[in-house]
Amino acid sequence: MDNREWETFITVVEEGNMTKAAEKLFISQPALSYRIRQMEAALGNALLLRTAEGIILTPQGEIYHDYCKRMVQEQEKLSEALNAISGKIQGTLKIASSINFADYELPKLLSRFRELYPDINIQVKTAFSQQVVKMFNTGECVIAFARGGHMSTGKTIRLLDEPYCLVYKDLVPHKELLKVPFIRYDTDGTVSGVIETWCTEHLEKEPAVAMDVNSMVTCRHFVREGLGWSILTYMGLGSCKDKDIFVSPIRDKAGNLVTRETNLIYNEKAINLVVVKTFVDYVLDYYAEHNIVDPSIFEEYSE
Repeated sequence: MDNREWETFITVVEEGNMTKAAEKLFISQPALSYRIRQMEAALGNALLLRTAEGIILTPQGEIYHDYCKRMVQEQEKLSEALNAISGKIQGTLKIASSINFADYELPKLLSRFRELYPDINIQVKTAFSQQVVKMFNTGECVIAFARGGHMSTGKTIRLLDEPYCLVYKDLVPHKELLKVPFIRYDTDGTVSGVIETWCTEHLEKEPAVAMDVNSMVTCRHFVREGLGWSILTYMGLGSCKDKDIFVSPIRDKAGNLVTRETNLIYNEKAINLVVVKTFVDYVLDYYAEHNIVDPSIFEEYSE
């Protein structure tokens, strides 16, 4: 067994589907099935059970999956140690990021980092924050950017806070909002909870959903055209930061700003790797100098 087999098996388990895993590995499904059969023959045990819904690990497969992850990590540590002797910073950095952070912050963050450290191989996966934390907890990545207060098994550092904002084409008093179409969008459960709580605290009744869209981006486009109002995180405002859109940071019943946190999560054991420590230090230095929120676009909502 070698690194190729370990990475192949890890990918199959992560994808939970042979077809998807084959596509990710850039090989045919028959070729992937052959590799798995070869692994099973070498180990003398069935590793996977194939079902209509996908694949299920056998007890032996679970043990082998843990082994593969350990071996890949050990190989990365070996490469790290060898590179450290030469003084060259290189290796692989596995990152998982929330969708919004990946859309609005991660590209420029990684671009500048790559300019500084061109020999580091960066691998990125994106998902809703709850899924990102799950990826981290199961060892699929060593660095995660997650929004909201999801519990993780790693070291968590609060990078930034951004306000939730009510957005609409025009200023409308709270009592009039129920007469205006409300736009709901698919998002992380914690965001939906914040929006529901604010509506309960500030409106006489729950707003009727006039438009139900699949993303914050689509919601933003609808708001820009004056089709309704919604509540977005500051990071998700995009073109709604333009001066012709009414943007107001929302507050709770006590008058405090309602904010969403973004956390940097890393594996405390992996921080001993030069690649991981270099990236963590870079991110912390970056956000110590950069404030993503421009308060000049806000208009305070007066009830």
